[in-house]
Amino acid sequence: MHALSRFRLAYKWQVALTVALGMLMSLMDSTIVNIAIPQMQRAFAANLHDIQWIITIYMITQAMVIPLAPSLTALLGGKRAYVWALCAFLLGSVLCGCAWNLPSLIVFRCLQGIGGGVLLPMVMILQMQAFPYDERGRAGSVMGLALMVAPTLGPFLGGYLVGSFGWQWAFFINVPLGAVAVALAQRILKPMQGQAGIRFDRSGFLTSACGTALLLYAAPDMLANGLTTSNTFLLVGSFIFLTLFVALERRRIRQGQMPLLDLRRFSDRTFTFSVLTQILVFFVWFGVLFLLPIYLQTLHQQTPQQAGIIQGAISLATLIVLPFGGWVADRLGPRTAVIPGLLLLACALAALMMLALDTPIWMLVCLFLFLGAANAMTNQVGVSALSQMKREEEQAIANASTLLSVLRAAAAPWV
Repeated sequence: MHALSRFRLAYKWQVALTVALGMLMSLMDSTIVNIAIPQMQRAFAANLHDIQWIITIYMITQAMVIPLAPSLTALLGGKRAYVWALCAFLLGSVLCGCAWNLPSLIVFRCLQGIGGGVLLPMVMILQMQAFPYDERGRAGSVMGLALMVAPTLGPFLGGYLVGSFGWQWAFFINVPLGAVAVALAQRILKPMQGQAGIRFDRSGFLTSACGTALLLYAAPDMLANGLTTSNTFLLVGSFIFLTLFVALERRRIRQGQMPLLDLRRFSDRTFTFSVLTQILVFFVWFGVLFLLPIYLQTLHQQTPQQAGIIQGAISLATLIVLPFGGWVADRLGPRTAVIPGLLLLACALAALMMLALDTPIWMLVCLFLFLGAANAMTNQVGVSALSQMKREEEQAIANASTLLSVLRAAAAPWV
């Protein structure tokens, strides 16, 4: 009994693994749903424009509700807010799998997006609050592992389930994973009391939600069709709402009230430059992970399974290097890990530009290993953004983590 207790994981690692499962479920869901799109298009006899709303409405809803995370943390406590987000995502997944037509599926995707939108910043909030100030690099490594495993595991699992049992299983797969995630959260996470006297920032939420929705709807249309009257009108409306949001938040801060998002965090130069760096890295990785399967399957004539195995080199290298990146960030500072990672990423991207039809597979695997190592090191950018905050500053961590998630979501349609 004493021997078992000695090998029991510390609470911080239990929290990290628990919330990583929730993050893995949410991220993997996106890749599986993408694989199921052709089958859903045939099932609903819908054109590509209409079926894309399955993806678009989830992305818009998710971005709209992300700013709720700090308020929910303050009102309910971190554990209850996280479990509620998991349950909303799980309920939305079940309803999506039971959808009888395209409109009902789109409506249920909204509910799933509400849970998924709050879930992602809550993962970062709980993880960063559980770890001491000087161990956040290792905490970020656990999150980075989930970020890499999801895109690798999703196509394999999704291809099998959707091909064998139908498109509904792109959503039903979340049921067992979600049930385990909820059970672990209830058992492991310590109860956290909400703050008394917190008034929800309704005006801030409405203006940010409207501004974000208009932006995320207009941006893809502008990239696809150029600048038109309709998308220009939507972009102007987005600018007006977001400007009003900033003005309302600044007034709320001056009055001593809790804002929806504390924009004063941008006065921290480390945070601001870390956020900009993370957005640029996000742009790069989104493009790479989108184009590599097309290159392997179309030009190299690899099957989806073969392409997934080859791309698995990225995940393998990330898995191996992540602990080292976290150790460097904790001991020498996040910048010491991030800058070599960015240089390595730039070199790997330059090599990707030289790919040809006859590039041997072994050379691709070596290149993907370099990409994975670069990803492991640049994963510490998020740790750098929070490096000026102590563990005791729980609300500051919640606001900063949510700002990171909001900006990533707002950047998505421009990739």
